[in-house]
Amino acid sequence: MRKWGKGLLLTGILTVSIVALTGCFGRPAAMEAEADTEQAAEIDGVVASGEEGEAQEENKKQMTEKQENASGLGTLRAEAAAYFGTTYGDHLKKGGDEAEFLHGGRYIAKCPDLDAYVVYVGEWHEDTAEHTLEDSSEFLRLEGNLAVFFEGMEKELEADEFLKGLEENYTVMSEYRESAQTAYYVSATDYLHIELTSEEKTGRDAVIEIACGKNEKISPDSYCWVMGGTESDGIFSELPSDFVFSSGAGGWSTDIEVADDGTFTGSYHDSDMGSTGEGYPNGTVYLCNFSGKFSDPEPTEKPYVYSMKLLEMQIENKDKTGTQEIEDETLFVYSDPYGFDQADEFLIYMPGTPMSDMSETCRSWLPLSESIFAEIPDGFYVIYNIGGEEAFTGQNDGSIWYRDCRAENGKAYVNFSPSYYMGSYLSFFTDADSPASLSLTVPWDGKNREPMECEKAWGEDDGTRVKVTVEEAEDSTPEVLKYAITVECISDSQFDFSAWGSSEPGKFKAVFTEQKAQED
Repeated sequence: MRKWGKGLLLTGILTVSIVALTGCFGRPAAMEAEADTEQAAEIDGVVASGEEGEAQEENKKQMTEKQENASGLGTLRAEAAAYFGTTYGDHLKKGGDEAEFLHGGRYIAKCPDLDAYVVYVGEWHEDTAEHTLEDSSEFLRLEGNLAVFFEGMEKELEADEFLKGLEENYTVMSEYRESAQTAYYVSATDYLHIELTSEEKTGRDAVIEIACGKNEKISPDSYCWVMGGTESDGIFSELPSDFVFSSGAGGWSTDIEVADDGTFTGSYHDSDMGSTGEGYPNGTVYLCNFSGKFSDPEPTEKPYVYSMKLLEMQIENKDKTGTQEIEDETLFVYSDPYGFDQADEFLIYMPGTPMSDMSETCRSWLPLSESIFAEIPDGFYVIYNIGGEEAFTGQNDGSIWYRDCRAENGKAYVNFSPSYYMGSYLSFFTDADSPASLSLTVPWDGKNREPMECEKAWGEDDGTRVKVTVEEAEDSTPEVLKYAITVECISDSQFDFSAWGSSEPGKFKAVFTEQKAQED
């Protein structure tokens, strides 16, 4: 993981981008207010001498109003809001300098009209496995001193005062967040996250993150990031809600349910019915109920991989942890939540993550066959506890996995069940009451459209070898899957598939349709 101040190529901008500096951008608002005061004093002198008339009086009035307005916070400057939704091409058209590489696919440049910097996100190319900066690269954020972006930010304020000032023009939501100490955060420690919703229809919503701890004041020189719009649900909304940590062996698992805001609830349980004793003939159960919250996931240098911190953890009946009691002839042992050992930083591996980007320990927890999958398949997700080396897995409800499809020919039928554990299954039945005449393990990763050599899934290995091709049918939908599957027996060109509708020896082809469970 990239640490603060290491490995970045941009030297002149490096410290500005990572550490909250003071006085590193243009003229602070306090200096502007001082200049306005001096200008007003000059006008007073001119008017008093009788050299000017009504024009000077009007100027004096405007200066006085400007000073009064400066005593409270204004809105986000129009020059800053104008960057929201723009591209790198727009920046160049405004006369901006060429951007330089920052980190993790991000590029940074000096704003042509603000004493600040603008960051754009490069575009990822699968063929070269790298980011490049294009004219179409989208705006990510502005970086600079707070006074550069907000009118009226002239003096040091308590955080509550600052937020109250913003409430004159915005609906404000704020919270302190903990940094993961990487370049993906505005601060190496805590920072203040603020979401602004404009009260005016013509106003611009914004997200601000300020390098400021809970006991620190906010000043005109406070370093901040400014982003357009309020936050969406982000990565958590893309994840399945349910994750499980389990080896697949034994009666134990830790299950968590993650909400879109990063909060979660969970339970750990392990049943050992063979562990009995006096008063508990029904065995022993280890259990723990808990809840907590993750920080917002941040991108890492690797595509499809995000980092987050464990911010909170509450254990139900924590005072009982390590104790035990007998109830209903069962020994209950109150435990810690397995899966959260030494919990601090977690990694989220999204579909598309190369298996090689995960540690060997992480991969050992996954029910994915590495001989089949070079990357995490669509619909499958991993949350990995780096400290405890423990991996939770989950899949979206709409994923293709474990949704049975069938092709029928009278009483005979063939089942196809896409599976990420040890391969998918293709089984031939002559009728519902007979065992499978032929069952194959298909090493399909959910995408491959080339012929795959398969072996018998079970039974004696008699040398039967078959090539199977799986393609999504044109009329397949997320609601009802359909696959066009071709089978060719390469060990016996005369293999008889006629029971399943084939008229060509050694070959079989059909469209398989998902079988929906009957509703009561």
